Amino acid sequence: MALSASATGSRANRRDNSVYIDVLNPPVFYTSGDRIQGRLLVEPASRPHRISISLKGFSVLVDDNARSFRVDLCGSSQYLYTSTGDDFQRLTRNATDPTKVELPFSFDVPQHATLHPPAERLWVHPTDSYNHPRFQHSPGFPLPPSLSGPTPTSPQVLYHLEAYMESDVPKREPLKIRQEIKYMPPAPDFHPALLQPDLNFGNKLPKHCSRQKLIRSRKLYPNYSEKHSKLGRFKDKLVDNEMLFSLQSFAEIPYAQFNLFATPASVLVTGSMVPVIVTVQHLKRSESLPYPPDLFLKRLKVQLNAMTNIFVPGEQFGRHATRAVNTSDKKSIVLCDEKFEKEHELPLYDGLNLLDVANIEIPKESTPSFTSYGINLEYELQIEISGRCADREWTGIACTQPVQVVTSWKKTPNQAIGPFEAGPEPEYQELDPMAQRYEVDTTRLPTELGVDAPAYELDSRHMAPRMADTVPPPEYTLSH
Repeated sequence: MALSASATGSRANRRDNSVYIDVLNPPVFYTSGDRIQGRLLVEPASRPHRISISLKGFSVLVDDNARSFRVDLCGSSQYLYTSTGDDFQRLTRNATDPTKVELPFSFDVPQHATLHPPAERLWVHPTDSYNHPRFQHSPGFPLPPSLSGPTPTSPQVLYHLEAYMESDVPKREPLKIRQEIKYMPPAPDFHPALLQPDLNFGNKLPKHCSRQKLIRSRKLYPNYSEKHSKLGRFKDKLVDNEMLFSLQSFAEIPYAQFNLFATPASVLVTGSMVPVIVTVQHLKRSESLPYPPDLFLKRLKVQLNAMTNIFVPGEQFGRHATRAVNTSDKKSIVLCDEKFEKEHELPLYDGLNLLDVANIEIPKESTPSFTSYGINLEYELQIEISGRCADREWTGIACTQPVQVVTSWKKTPNQAIGPFEAGPEPEYQELDPMAQRYEVDTTRLPTELGVDAPAYELDSRHMAPRMADTVPPPEYTLSH
C-alpha cells in the first residue's frame, strides 16, 4: 500500500536531496520479468517517520478542454521504514556516503496492466470489434512501451520509481522523489508464418491489390528498334502524339495490361529486414504480341507510417457528457529510397523479393505497436514503385498495408507470472471464449489455421463472426 501523497509536489532525483533513489546497474530499458534493484539513500537529519517506494506506470492524455489528466496502468508499493522510536540512526550506512542510511528495494517488472481506467468516463471505443479492440477499456492487456512526444500536449506513457517520506520534523511537508525508468514490452505470441508474406489470396484478389497499368506503344513489338530506322521511329512518335497523319495512323498500336502489387510480412521485428514479395500479373495484351512485355524497376521507395491515435471519452454528468476527443498524429519513416538509372535498371518480375534489390530494415529503436487506455500506436507499410515498360514510365503505390511492429525478444518461460498471466488467454483474443489455445505446426501457413484459431494466430484476412461486429470486447477475466 502506498502512502497518500495527493497534496505533495515531486522533486527530481538528485544526490543532494535528503532522499535519493540509487538504481543499481540500470539498463537502457527494462522489460517484463526484469528485476529493478536499488537502494534509497536517506539523511538521518531529516528524521523520517515513514518511507515507502513505488513502481508506477501511467499515461498522460489531454481532453477537449486542453486539460491533461493521468490514467494509471499499474502500480506496486512497499514500505521501507516505519518509525518505532530513535532507531533510524542504527540502520545500515551507505559505503560510498556514510552520512546517509541505505534502504534496499527491488521490484519485478510486470507485463500486464492491473488498474482500471477512471470510472467517470466510458472507455469503450465505438469502432472496437470483438477480437481486435483499437483502445483498451479493462485491465489485463500488455503494458505499452515508454512514450514521449515533441510537444507538451503530446500523449505520454511513463514509468517511475517514486519514493515518499513523511518526517517527524514539525510543519515539514512530505517529500516525494521520482526517478523515470524506460520500459519496452516483449513481443506478443504470434504464429511464425506471419513473419513471411502471405501470397495465398484465395479465389478473388482483394481490392487493395488492384494496381493495374495499361501500356500502349509501338515499342512493345519485339525488336522494334532493330526493325525500324531512326526516321521511322520519329514518325511513329509523331503519329502517336497526333502530330502527323499518315497511313500509319490506321495501323495497330499494341497494348499490354498488367497488375503489380507488393505483399510484406504482417509482423515486422525491430532491427530486422522486411521481406516483401512483388506480384506481377499479365492480364491482357494485343494478339500481335507473342509474349508479355518486360518490366524494369527505376525507383523503389519504402516508408513506415506510424499513426498515434488518441481517444479521450467525455465525462459523464448525469444524462449529459462532454465531447469525446479523437485525434491522430502521423509520422513517416523512410526505410528505403533507391533509384536506378537506365543502364542499371533491374528486371521487375513476379515473385521478386525486394530484399534482393535493396536493404529494407525496421530501425532498432522503433516503438512497437501497442494499444492502451485512450491511446494506441498503429503502423502501415507503404511501398512506391516506379518502373518502365517499353518506352513508357509509370509510378504507383504498390502496397499500403497495416502491419504490426514487435520487439526482437519474447518472454522466457522462467519469468515471473503476474496475476493476469495465469489461466486462460484474455477473452477478447479468442473467437470462442471456451476454446483452448490452438495447437498448430509452426510450418503451416496462417491461411491453413482455420477459423477456430485465436485471433493473434491469424492474419488480417480472417474475420470474427458476424455477431462480433456489434458486440463490444468483453473485459479480461482475472485469474487467481
